[in-house]
Amino acid sequence: MARKEGGTDGSGVEGFIQDVSRLAGQFPPTPWGSRWFVLAMGERYAAIRLQDAWNPVRFLAQMAGAPPVRFGTHGFRWTLVDDANPARHYTAFVFVGFWAPRWMAVLVLWLWELAGFFRYGRGWGLADMRMGYVGLHHGQLIRRYGHRILPGLIAFALTERGLWSRPPWRWDV
Repeated sequence: MARKEGGTDGSGVEGFIQDVSRLAGQFPPTPWGSRWFVLAMGERYAAIRLQDAWNPVRFLAQMAGAPPVRFGTHGFRWTLVDDANPARHYTAFVFVGFWAPRWMAVLVLWLWELAGFFRYGRGWGLADMRMGYVGLHHGQLIRRYGHRILPGLIAFALTERGLWSRPPWRWDV
């Protein structure tokens, strides 16, 4: 189900997978194609616009706000969701994981979550941390294997029906 710009149709993780798959198909399966894909994905799903990085206040406000395309929470693994737009958080850390070395990406994740902890004054976001680590790992995998693997990674790791959502003692679920 394709969704319109500027809102959410509630299509959840399935809509996210479809949209990422469509976006991935627009870029060639080359290292440069993966770079352009990650930039487009960051802007589309997480409002990361590197052209605005010259103005840090504006840049950070954009990333903390609502991105152009949102999907809601339906179908996302509940252990990874703590707000109405888990695709935004995931995408932001795919972006960071793709561009930054592992140690720096983990540092960014912790600093971002620490800033959110103080800014919003709520409990520590374990679901956000989990989602961030998954995103970082997926960004590294894209850098190594290319962007066309991402829809499968999302289906595997972020969905309720994905392998990681099954209890380790119940592989028949």
